Amino acid sequence: MKDKLQLVTKGFATFTVKFRWLMVAIFAALSIACAVAIPFTKIVYDLSSYLPEKSTSSIGLSVLKEEFDDKGMTYFVLPGVSVEEAKAAAQEVAEVEGVGNVIFEESTGYNRENNAAILTVTLTDYDSTQGCFETMERLTKVAEDHNGALVGQSASSYYTKLETEESILKIGVVIVAIILVMLLITSKSYFELIPMLLNFGVAVLLNMGTNFFFNGISYVSNLVSLVLQLALSIDYSVILMHRYVEERESGLDPKQAAIEAQRKGIPEILSSSLTTIAGLVALMFMTLDIGVEIGLSLAKGIVFSLLSVIFFMPALLVFFAKPLGKTQHKSFLPNITKPTKVILKGRKVIVPIFLILVILAGVGQSFNTYSFNMNGGAMIEKGQQVALENGFGTLNTLVIVLPNDGDYQKQRAVSSYVSGHEVIDSTTALSSIEIAEGVYLTDTVNKDNITGFLSSLMPESDTITKAIISYAADTLFSEYCQDNSLDERAEVEIVDLLIYATKSQTFADVIPEEYREMLSSLVYAKSNLTGDNYVRMTFNINSDVEDPRAFALIKELKTGLGDYYDEYYMTGESVVCYDMSEYFPQDDRNISIFTLAFILLILFITFRNLLLPLILALSIQGGIWINFVIPYLIHEPLCFIGYLLITAVQMGATIDYAIVLTNRYNTIRDGFADRKEAMATALNAVFPTIINSGVILTVTGFTLALASSGVVAAMGSLLGIGTALSVGIVLIVLPSFLLVTEKITDKCYFKTLFKRRSKK
Repeated sequence: MKDKLQLVTKGFATFTVKFRWLMVAIFAALSIACAVAIPFTKIVYDLSSYLPEKSTSSIGLSVLKEEFDDKGMTYFVLPGVSVEEAKAAAQEVAEVEGVGNVIFEESTGYNRENNAAILTVTLTDYDSTQGCFETMERLTKVAEDHNGALVGQSASSYYTKLETEESILKIGVVIVAIILVMLLITSKSYFELIPMLLNFGVAVLLNMGTNFFFNGISYVSNLVSLVLQLALSIDYSVILMHRYVEERESGLDPKQAAIEAQRKGIPEILSSSLTTIAGLVALMFMTLDIGVEIGLSLAKGIVFSLLSVIFFMPALLVFFAKPLGKTQHKSFLPNITKPTKVILKGRKVIVPIFLILVILAGVGQSFNTYSFNMNGGAMIEKGQQVALENGFGTLNTLVIVLPNDGDYQKQRAVSSYVSGHEVIDSTTALSSIEIAEGVYLTDTVNKDNITGFLSSLMPESDTITKAIISYAADTLFSEYCQDNSLDERAEVEIVDLLIYATKSQTFADVIPEEYREMLSSLVYAKSNLTGDNYVRMTFNINSDVEDPRAFALIKELKTGLGDYYDEYYMTGESVVCYDMSEYFPQDDRNISIFTLAFILLILFITFRNLLLPLILALSIQGGIWINFVIPYLIHEPLCFIGYLLITAVQMGATIDYAIVLTNRYNTIRDGFADRKEAMATALNAVFPTIINSGVILTVTGFTLALASSGVVAAMGSLLGIGTALSVGIVLIVLPSFLLVTEKITDKCYFKTLFKRRSKK
């Protein structure tokens, strides 16, 4: 069977080398096509769209978009201004291209203690669209002129986009630099960098270009897949390159050396890639679509890296045979045989200490608290801080959508029920807008009492003004009934009559100036809060998005609103985070089970041993638990998406290090009388591969943490620490672990177990 596999591998390698020009042409054409597609790839910055379709907030967002044609919205905070200056600024903002409406209410939008104002700005484009971003860019310039700040969903999406674009360049420069340094340190020829970089470039273009077919990919997936593709797949090129150099040193010509390098390297490359892909595939079992997308985009990147190494890189090795041969040099890495022997002397102490740490970390990390807020960038937090410092509290909108049944008393009861909670500090609902004591906009009037109603709104007006308004009101009511085919004895909602008044020239000529602005804002309020089938209420939760009080409110409302309506929807940042927290336990369980199951299956097939795979998996899982217990010890919440991603990536990627070491040791141990000598030799042989990949992945993680913010930075921190721990465990703990358990594991090989059973 083994001989047949080698013949197939050699035949395949011969084919790729023989038709190397065809391979180059195919990859060049695909790379050009993908390069053209990259600018047309839609990047999504609003991660709430990745919630399951059946979640409360996802349904609520869909209803809002269909019923109210919800466009982008932001709050404009103006520190250190008078009321007049705030009104002037509101007018300036209203004239900005892309702004649909600006609301400034002195009673609720001006803080006299801080001399600060807040404007509610609605855009003409949907959130996270190109038009929205262009408008936000203009508004940012206006905000800078007024020393103001922008807060809200549209601002969050825009700032996330800015920070992502800025961090890509920083991250790219650092990662390319560290890859170049590590490739040079672990190389056998100075010229190795050229074919490797060409191979990386092609693989990255293929992966990024095919993101176009996602019909929109999140900024997290786009950035993380780009960065981790380089860090996770660099081993494949290194393995093939070093195999090629070894074959050339043995005297083979470039073509034969490339064929032999593939024949010997492909099984090792496939083994390495399968464990990584297995970890990433586990992400696709998440309920949240963001996990599925990250897993798919990363797995796709690994596959393209694998394909480029197998089909494209052999051609490069043949083409660059001369410079590769002329620029060979001695290894820059130290020999670690002696230090390893010293460490192995303490193996009977190292293993128990490690197991104790793993048990403690495993228990400790189970007490972690998790963060589900994906809008945590530095620019976003800065705007929220400005709003807080100027007396507007924490701007955390809660939206409740109810059927438009015309029962305003019941709607008012819902509004009172929600606003009665201590954490709610403001309410906007059409049924709850009181225009005079005991008089609401949704109350009705008729022709007999409309004059008295209007006079009550203007108690300080003189007799002549009241007489004119009474005459106009009587005429207005008749016109309204006539235009709407109503009997003049009908009851008409006040809000509808007032909106009609804004269109009536008769009434416009007599209404005082101070009331005209109020009437014009009613048109917007009516359309914004009432649709054909649903009504909308908005509340502000004066707490952080993930504050326990906010979550307790959401939990109560999910059942409490049912006492009023059978059908209702909620959305807002706190609702989105709450929904994510509800799905998290299931996703955590799925990823942990499937990652471990896939990895163990591959390990069982690779080693054909019952116990050895468990030891290797425990070593890496121990590193994962130690990584996750750190946030618990420093009392910091753990980013849930970072936790899920690193659970899969750290196991799937760094298990390779354990496999490489164990394989090398099993291959050479029979040639040594002293097992410690064999282990030290094996570790020294695989040290370049482990340190090369490990350092690159570690630095990649810390670069993401330092150069990004929010979700991506949290992921980077976990990745950097986790990889460093895995490398340390493989280099220090695993050699001791393998030697201490060797007598038992040797008895657990399938061939040994099956022989015993057959004898019985």
